[in-house]
Amino acid sequence: MKLEFEKDEVKITFTPEEGVKKKTYKVNVYAQNKTDGGGKKLVYTSKAFNLIKEGNLYRIWIDYVLYNIAAKKIVKSGKSLPNIIDFSFKILIGETESEIQNTVTVHFVRYIPKLLNILDFKNGEKLQRVWFTKGNNIDKKKVNPEVGIITWNWATAESAQVKGEATEFIADTYSSLSSYFNNKVKSSLKGEINRMIAEGLTSLPTPNNPKTTFGITDASIINYKGEKLPKYEKYYFNSKPFSGFWDIGLHYAFDGLDDFIASLANFNYHMFATGELVYDQGNRFFSPSIKIKIKQLGVYIKDSWDYIDKPNEPSQELGYWKIKDDNTVEIKRSEEGDSSYYHVTNKSYQDYRNDHGVGYNYYLYSTIHYQSINASIKL
Repeated sequence: MKLEFEKDEVKITFTPEEGVKKKTYKVNVYAQNKTDGGGKKLVYTSKAFNLIKEGNLYRIWIDYVLYNIAAKKIVKSGKSLPNIIDFSFKILIGETESEIQNTVTVHFVRYIPKLLNILDFKNGEKLQRVWFTKGNNIDKKKVNPEVGIITWNWATAESAQVKGEATEFIADTYSSLSSYFNNKVKSSLKGEINRMIAEGLTSLPTPNNPKTTFGITDASIINYKGEKLPKYEKYYFNSKPFSGFWDIGLHYAFDGLDDFIASLANFNYHMFATGELVYDQGNRFFSPSIKIKIKQLGVYIKDSWDYIDKPNEPSQELGYWKIKDDNTVEIKRSEEGDSSYYHVTNKSYQDYRNDHGVGYNYYLYSTIHYQSINASIKL
């Protein structure tokens, strides 16, 4: 038996043997460290309940508080607290214990959304709940992405590094588009506009129709090259990663483990453009041409939300978690030499998926930030 996400209640029913004269019973709760091994240990004894001839029902809630109590009692010396615990139950009538056959397997990671809520990491909690509740999916490309699940304004307000990088990304793109020389950014935009023309999403201007518009802002989901994505993503022309020491490293140095790291950490900025195609009839010195007048840049975040590790590499670290009391949680990047922390990695979530058949890998897109510009290049 496995404890499903956010269903902490375990029901134990039993009927005593005939001839039992005792009037009350208790329930002993045992825990076994499934992560590092070891025998069963008694971690909790209930109060006494009235014993009836048949249909006795005992309810227990294995929430993060009880899990934490059990983990501390069964942890091996010098080890982190166990990420998986098997709970078992025995009915105590007088001095006699009778074992209930069902064992309940519980994973620590199932409590992480609740712990993020205690920390007031609202976006981290929200994104975790998607992973735990939307089903079982490993290939992110095959399912609809979560579009607009986080906002651009939140990301740039939450991280000074994100705000600075985004401002620089927009400025560098504008500079490339305004340059007198050909460059990769110009070529990429021209390629996307030609694709729009070829697919009938815009048309070339003519002497009789000297101005047309270009740009895709449609967020409806399409299938492109085997991946489900919002339509505007198909036509982005520029991107920039947010990763490494100078990005996420600096954020951690200044802000520590916060809602931003719980939500995004490493990701990519993507950018599309909207504007006009204008027919220029030329003159005696210049042949007719078509100008691209860029009016807006649309920039957004694309991130991959999953717990997949690279082959032949250690499982990605997701912090050391400590439940200090019922309403206080602490997360650190490294353990401080005691056994009061849960060491969480990608494998912790992989183990949960293997046991429960649930775990929803997906792509997410932030809301779009529109930046007005005025740049012109030849198609």
